[in-house]
This record gives sequence, C-alpha cells and structure tokens, in this order.
Amino acid sequence: MTGTASLIDELERTLSAGSSVQRADILRRVSDLFLTNIDHYGDEHVAVFDDVMLHLVDKIERSALVRLSKQLAPIENAPVRTVHRLADDDDIAISGPVIERSKILSEDFLVELARTKSQAHLAAIAGRESIGERITEVLVDRGDDEVTLKVTGNHGARFSRPTFMKVAEKAQANGPLAEQVISRSDVPPDVFQHLLRKATEVVKNRLLRNADPDKRVMITRTLADIATEVARERAQMDGHSASGTVMQFDAARLKSRIGELAQAGKRTETIEAIAALSKLPVATVKNVVRQGATDGLLILCKSISLGWPDAKRVLAGIGGVASEAETKKAFERYIGLTSETANRVIRFVKSCKAISKADFQRML
Repeated sequence: MTGTASLIDELERTLSAGSSVQRADILRRVSDLFLTNIDHYGDEHVAVFDDVMLHLVDKIERSALVRLSKQLAPIENAPVRTVHRLADDDDIAISGPVIERSKILSEDFLVELARTKSQAHLAAIAGRESIGERITEVLVDRGDDEVTLKVTGNHGARFSRPTFMKVAEKAQANGPLAEQVISRSDVPPDVFQHLLRKATEVVKNRLLRNADPDKRVMITRTLADIATEVARERAQMDGHSASGTVMQFDAARLKSRIGELAQAGKRTETIEAIAALSKLPVATVKNVVRQGATDGLLILCKSISLGWPDAKRVLAGIGGVASEAETKKAFERYIGLTSETANRVIRFVKSCKAISKADFQRML
C-alpha cells in the first residue's frame, strides 16, 4: 500500500492547487491502481480507496466520473460509498453504469432512487440483471411506457400479481408491451386472460400474428374461452341463451377454435360455440345433436362458414360420424350445400319453436 500512501499525499496537494486535468489524472491513477490489484485487497484496503475516491468525486470533471462509474460498475467489492455517490448523481451518464450493473446497491437504495429520480434513472434500474418485487412495483407506478416495457421484458425482474395487473392495464392498447407480458412464463393466468379480455382489436391481432405457435394456441384458446364466458354472462343478465349474444370482436377467433374443441371431445363447448356464431339457442343446437341429424349439423357448419376440415371434426366429435363412407357422403353433401340455402334454413329454424331431423332433410 506504499503507492497508495504517496497518492494520498499527492491528492491533498493536487486538490489544493492542481488543475482539473491534474485532478482527473490522479483519479485515473487511483482507480487503475485499485483495479490492478483488486484481488489482493481486503476490506480495510478498499475502505482507503473509498476515502480517496470520495475526496475526488465532487471535484472532478464529468468525463472522469463517467469513466470511474463504468470501471466500478461490474466490481463486486468496489468502494461502497463511492459507488452509492455515483449512483445518486442526477447525470445519468455518471449514475447509469453503476445503477444498471453494480451488485453493491441495496434494494432499499434502489427503491428510493426509483421513487425520486428521472425516467432515465428508472430505465437504468429496469435493466438490472435481477430486480425484486418492491423495485418493480415502483418502476411500473412511476415509469413511462419505455420504462414499463423495459422492466416487463427483463426476465430477471420479479412481479407481484398486483403489479402484473397494472402492467396488463397499460398494455391494453400497447402492442409491444402486450407482447412482453404474454412472453413471460411467470404471468398469472388471470392476468393473461384480463389482458386479452381488455386488449384492443389491433393489439389482439398483433399478438396472434407475432406469437410463436405454442403461444398462439394459448391466445386463441383464451380468446375463445372469453367469448364463451361473455356469452354466458350476458345470458344470465338478460335471460337469453348464451348463443343469443353477439360476440363481434371474438367471432373469428371463436370460429377458428370450433374444430379444436370438437376434436378434443369438448361437446358442450363446441355446441355453445356453434350456437353463439349461428345466433341460435343452445337448446336448439343440442336438439340437433341429440337427434343425430347429420344434415342439421352440416347446415349449422355451413351457416357459420366453417371449412370442411373443421366441419368434419364437428361431425366426428359431436355428430357420431365415424366411418369413411359416412364421412365421404357428408363431404359430398357439404360441398353441394350453398351458404344461401344454409342461412335460409337457419332463418326458418329461428322462427320455429322446434324442428325435427326429418325437417332438416326435407329442407335440403
């Protein structure tokens, strides 16, 4: 430590009479000496360097402090008081490196920074390798869209459920933020559903377009579940059947899900989805299925413009059409059935109290 002692003596002389260039030079020499022998220093040695650096920090030009911050940011046993002093600087060029990278900064200190400093400081905190729930909460509460996007995209950040819900609220009309939310493996299911329920059409379409295949399936399934739930809720409120609720914003997604529901053997959900899209009472669709009216199912599928692959799944899943011969016959009838005819039959069905299997056959 002989070199350090002589530097301290020189430090006092330089601070008294030296120029800004000389002061910057001695800080550089002090920091270089510290970094060169860092593995050999104990706590007492580090404390000496801390004293020296603190003497200089308030008297050194900006560029020297920026350099010092970048040097100390990754050091795990860096001078504690100096690091905190740099992190507390209002100049983000000085404070940013240690805020984002230093492991010395305590959670309490970071929470206070997040509560009081600029958006640039919050963005630096949002980029840390690991962020606790208390810090994340403040970042989301005070942060602008850029900060919220950055911390949400940081998979080292931990979120409480209430904070996740706040992010979901912000993401309703913010496509990039919504993408970050659904990309997280730790987002609670109810938050995931809340976001998709409240999101604008533009955001929903963006999520479906950009999501990976597995995530796209989850989004589609959730949107279909939401549509069914909305229908049920409306039905309970106004006394009408679930299918009587027009679910404009989710109709296309609900239709895309019908084949999957049928193939999975989800009879009730498939019936409710068909009823919702055809605007028929659920009881009517159930009656068609119960009678084994293949022609009726074909008409229902055609009226909601299902493609043959999905219509085939419906016939097999809830209509009992299993053999190759039956499927081939159904295909020929489906291809020959026009949308105009199917819609005419559906209009007639809506005007009737009941319709039989024979009625469907006569009307084709």
